[in-house]
Amino acid sequence: MGHMRPEDNRSPFGAGPLPPDPEVMKEATVWFIREAAAGFSQADRRRLDEWCAQSPAHARAYQRVRALWHAPELQRAAFERMPRGAVDAARRSAGLVWRRGSMAAAAVFLLVGMALWSDAILMWIHSDYSTDVGEQRVVTLPDQSTVRLNTDSAIAVRYAPDRRHVDLLRGEAFFAVQPNAERPFTVESRGVATTAVGTEFVVQDRHTNVQVTVLNGSVLVADGRRRSDPAVRLAAGDQVSVGPNGAGAIDRVDTTAVAAWMHGRLVFVRTPLSDVVHDLARYHHGYILIWNPALRSLPVTGIYNLADPSHVITTLADTLPIHMVRLTDHLIVIR
Repeated sequence: MGHMRPEDNRSPFGAGPLPPDPEVMKEATVWFIREAAAGFSQADRRRLDEWCAQSPAHARAYQRVRALWHAPELQRAAFERMPRGAVDAARRSAGLVWRRGSMAAAAVFLLVGMALWSDAILMWIHSDYSTDVGEQRVVTLPDQSTVRLNTDSAIAVRYAPDRRHVDLLRGEAFFAVQPNAERPFTVESRGVATTAVGTEFVVQDRHTNVQVTVLNGSVLVADGRRRSDPAVRLAAGDQVSVGPNGAGAIDRVDTTAVAAWMHGRLVFVRTPLSDVVHDLARYHHGYILIWNPALRSLPVTGIYNLADPSHVITTLADTLPIHMVRLTDHLIVIR
């Protein structure tokens, strides 16, 4: 099966750019809700304008959310898919007029989800192996190397006589590579290439950057978008994140904690709440959002079971100075 290079922003069907990054779409949706809610101030307006001006992708995402919400066909589809109680509550919101905490917010998120669904279909078409939200899967490759795909992940495999190449199209994966000095093994994500001969490592596409962690052996990490930058060598216990500005500093990490997801756990040690929510959201069928920006840096420490991500949020709400609002089974807001 063919594959799509993640950094290629063209639609394979020639229909223009692919849908915006899911994280940017979520941020755009939060701004849309804030704008429509009561008490949206001139200062809020300036911050929204600044957010849209940060990049063309931000502006496109915001316009996409507005267009989705005002499309009557998609509004009807949203209500058809919402639980009966949510539909009744939304319709009671006078003419879908926005109010703080209104169930109409759930409809917006569902509409955004429908837009992102088309992107997921494209990803599925171009992948050789993939997982759904909450699913993990172990794949044995032709050379007996193994890949463990985490939740909502996809890869495309391209093997040749002189090389082994895997594209991580989305998500996160653990690689246990069979040694072969004459046939290097490379994992590419968003233009960042991680090459090993025989080792174990994890690669995660975090949308804004690519994170590589080595569990055993060593790898070379090269940013194909910045060819003048030297490759970074990582040994066991090393982790690096590569973003638009290149590779960051190499960190020493607890590899047991990094790999805890393979045992159904997530481990956090004084981790900002925003990062915790980012990780939990990958296992949740829906959206988990932080409404109050002041809470994003709140430190979290703990070991959490991935069997029920929404219960983890409930636990956090019981132990941290935060409040959780569950608007539907698929939309959780932290404030």
